[in-house]
Amino acid sequence: MLGVLSAVTMVLTARQLTEFRRAELVLLLARGAGRARLLGGAAVEWSVFMVPAAILGVWAAGPLLRVLERSGLPVEGAAAEAAGSATWAVAGTALVLHGCAALLPVVWTADGGEREAPSRSGRRVVVQRAGADLVLAAVAVLAYLQLRQYEGLLSPASSAVGFDPVLVLAPVVMTVAAALLLLRLLPPLGRGLEALARRGRGLVAPLSGWQVSRGRSGQGAPVLLMALALAVGALTTTVIAGEPPSDRDRAAFEVGADLRVTGGELPPGERYGALAGLPGVAAVTPLVSEVGTVRNTGTTVLGVDTAAVRSVATPERMASGAWTHAVPALRSDLDRGSLAEQLGRLGADVPVHGMALPGRPSSLDVQVSVASAAPLGRTGPVWLSVQVEDAGGLVTTVQGRLTPDGVSRTVSLPLGSGALHHPLQVTRLSLRSTPVKGFPRATLTWTVSGVAGASLPQGARWTDVTPGSSGKAGLGCPGRSDGGRPVPVSRAGVCEESRPDGGVLSAVVRGPISEIGVEQGPGAEAFRLGAGTDTVSFGMPPAGSVAKVLPVPALVNAAFLRETGYAVGDRTRLVAGGVEQFELQVVGELADLPGGRGRDVPQALVDVRALSAARSELGLDPVSDEAWLLAAASKDGGVRAEQAIAADPRLGVVDGVRARAAALAGDPFRHGRRSALLLSLVLSPVFAVAGFTVHAVGSARARRREFAVLRALGVRRRQLSGVLRLEQLLVVGFAVLLGGALGVVLAAVVLPLIMVDGGGLAVFPALRLTVGWGWTAVVVLATGLGAGAVVLVLSRMLARVDLARELRAGESG
Repeated sequence: MLGVLSAVTMVLTARQLTEFRRAELVLLLARGAGRARLLGGAAVEWSVFMVPAAILGVWAAGPLLRVLERSGLPVEGAAAEAAGSATWAVAGTALVLHGCAALLPVVWTADGGEREAPSRSGRRVVVQRAGADLVLAAVAVLAYLQLRQYEGLLSPASSAVGFDPVLVLAPVVMTVAAALLLLRLLPPLGRGLEALARRGRGLVAPLSGWQVSRGRSGQGAPVLLMALALAVGALTTTVIAGEPPSDRDRAAFEVGADLRVTGGELPPGERYGALAGLPGVAAVTPLVSEVGTVRNTGTTVLGVDTAAVRSVATPERMASGAWTHAVPALRSDLDRGSLAEQLGRLGADVPVHGMALPGRPSSLDVQVSVASAAPLGRTGPVWLSVQVEDAGGLVTTVQGRLTPDGVSRTVSLPLGSGALHHPLQVTRLSLRSTPVKGFPRATLTWTVSGVAGASLPQGARWTDVTPGSSGKAGLGCPGRSDGGRPVPVSRAGVCEESRPDGGVLSAVVRGPISEIGVEQGPGAEAFRLGAGTDTVSFGMPPAGSVAKVLPVPALVNAAFLRETGYAVGDRTRLVAGGVEQFELQVVGELADLPGGRGRDVPQALVDVRALSAARSELGLDPVSDEAWLLAAASKDGGVRAEQAIAADPRLGVVDGVRARAAALAGDPFRHGRRSALLLSLVLSPVFAVAGFTVHAVGSARARRREFAVLRALGVRRRQLSGVLRLEQLLVVGFAVLLGGALGVVLAAVVLPLIMVDGGGLAVFPALRLTVGWGWTAVVVLATGLGAGAVVLVLSRMLARVDLARELRAGESG
């Protein structure tokens, strides 16, 4: 855009020079001068001034850039490259452009271009203008569609040069086309002012409106120049004002929340209490993930505690540029409805899948007995394992050694330091028997009479959920045949299960075959078979449900729907390692999932508690925390929490929005772009005022004979000065309004499509329109006041006319 401004300024100055010398050229042509002589003289005169100016400009670029660098503008290193080949190439291009604009009209004049052109009918003029307007509109729309299609500066044609030149020029084309189209409003504005001024008795207003409405003073070029300059200023201030909020939006989307904590030395069950107790923290949730496939498409399932984060899913936190964010950190324009309501659907109706533990117990007391069919000395070690799920859906596993003598005992299993996220519930009961070589295969009668403080929910029961279990056949259960199975099942299994009167669970369990066990000795205590083949597990399916396991409600991103072909309302199943896992129920769509694996990766968001329920009911391993997401209570609260985590290595490594946003702002690509933007902001008003000054001077000089006639008719100099002043101020005012409005509108339409990262791809989330009204007003006022000052000064000077000289016959050819 700055290049277009400079080009328009050079063309305007060359045009004014040509208009000033046109009468002289016609006179020389009438006296017998040929085209070669006219062109040669003009070329020599042009080169005497312009070639030294171009060389001086290249030499002055380095010192000027150093001055800008000392002034604080981010142009480091630019001064060293000021006299490079690229600078000379730009200077040469400018010389060629200015030379063509200055010398081609000389050729046109020498070829008889001054002869009167045949008149055109009004209808033909209207048709031609309408055709030109349609072409301009089509070009602008085509450029916009190209930007919409590729969402950045890269396309399949950009691999050779690193960017697509068409996409780079598209915003410039749109701006110029829109400005040219809006110039059509200038004549109707002038006619309206002329009609309004006719009601009075003065001369100044009607004459000024008449000049503007008929384009007699060539206002199109200066209006275009000022409009483009102000559009560049508005675009630049919008980018500068919108970058910090955009950085926070992008950082929050990458992190997934205000703070993300990974690693740490604390046990998973204690992390919630430690993180929730930090200063400045409003909400805490674990982040879990499961990776698998859906319809042979790689899919990532992310889980959060929706009950903990639903309260922070507010419009204020989801606004563009917010200092604190929702969890997940989704911006409001990426939400497909209310995020709080969607999170509520994920956590609603989580099936009862355990025995609730009242209060805040520090240990779990289980009344249990195990009786072995073999003597104690011929039975391997037996262990009780209990999974305890906290309020956030995370599972802590506790275990204790049992004596298989048939005596009912209370086994106390410690639950840690009491920092778990209460309330708790028991979601799985497991029995592990260690096979010992030379011992008979264990047959154990296992009875769980109760858990202190907990009771079995009404209608619920514990059932066998041992992974890989194939029923009773092949286990060698007492009183049962093997069903003709030739090869016995080597893993542990359940022969019978029931609920005893007043108790919780009773089961007859067969241990794994002794041939795959361990030698008798101290090593048997720590020995475990892989894949859990020495363990039987019992879970609690949904009470009163026909299905053994209810589907997990999920919000999916657009990539999931696109790649899998599913729609909202469909059900599907995640497959991992060739084994079917839990079922997903698609209940809603999000544009994408913050803190996930990437925009192009199919992803689903679920509630950790619902996910834990499904995995527990299927006998799958419990979920584990991949990271923790924290929502800050305020801007300062986020800083305090981040500092507290950094000061305590036990809590883990923290990654925050503030640090990510600072890293984005310090990107070298952004650094260079900001330098260009600041230079554009400074130089665009300079170009506008300089071009308008040239236009005002040239326009007044071209109308000196007209002014002389008016003076001869009795018009006073003060009136002529008023005509010039009002006429030019109308042009300035129209250009200021046009440029300001054009810049804001183009910022809203174009900037989200052209704001790219260091790789040339559109930033995500897209830049939201944040108009820098203060700086935009400064640029508009500076340009308008500069041009207005030029008008006030020049209007008095240029209204002075030498009547004798201007009206003398033959003086002007």
